[in-house]
Amino acid sequence: MTPSPLMRVPAEVRMIIYSYLFDDGGNKRLRIQNAGAGKLPKTDDRIRTRYYMLERSIHRRCFETTYRLESDGVSFCASIMRVNKKIYEETAYLVYGGHTFDFGCHIEAVEPFLSDLTPPSRQLIREIALYKRGSVPPYDNDRCEWRNVCRFLEDHGSIKKLRLVVQGGRPSATWDGPEEFTASDLKLLYDIKHESLDWVGELARVKGIEELEILPDVQYCPPPSSTNMIIFAALSASIERGLTEFLRMQLRLPR
Repeated sequence: MTPSPLMRVPAEVRMIIYSYLFDDGGNKRLRIQNAGAGKLPKTDDRIRTRYYMLERSIHRRCFETTYRLESDGVSFCASIMRVNKKIYEETAYLVYGGHTFDFGCHIEAVEPFLSDLTPPSRQLIREIALYKRGSVPPYDNDRCEWRNVCRFLEDHGSIKKLRLVVQGGRPSATWDGPEEFTASDLKLLYDIKHESLDWVGELARVKGIEELEILPDVQYCPPPSSTNMIIFAALSASIERGLTEFLRMQLRLPR
């Protein structure tokens, strides 16, 4: 079979052509989110795993969804990846090896998205970004979803860098109790298996992470009225110092 004209040009020229066909609009961080209820795509250029999740509202309805790319200004000609194996390998590096995949709080999309990739493509993804929700009301607990993500990454991931945004609460008034935790304080809470740090144990199962970036997303909340809320408020104040140091300890990263 005679090679196509595209395959006869030098690889460097093909990469230039691919750069036009896979235009990320300058977005090196691509946002992957769940499609909303009733917003499943009618047509698609690839088969995507569908899954069920609970609506994040007072109704808590279960609906079928899938993941989709939500970054503005991105134009990927994904259909060319199916032409032949060589083109797939060359373009897969552009798409999966050259971007951070930011799932935000849509962590239900992590396993379906990564599962739909071939193992070599999945190995190209080196950096992802996740959002860890607070563990007490009025925040929406994501304990089950977080466990599923971490255990999937434990078995199938090749992540080297994790960008983690941690949700916290800043009370509108002072409270009786600890105002901030050190890494040693958090280690004690972790050792006695306090539920506020269960998610850290799940994250520690993910091996191979070499770089960790922690960012706080602290919002105002009511004054603490329970032990769990006091711990949450102090933990929130510790995100940039004590929690970051503690997480690095658990992941065996240099401080």
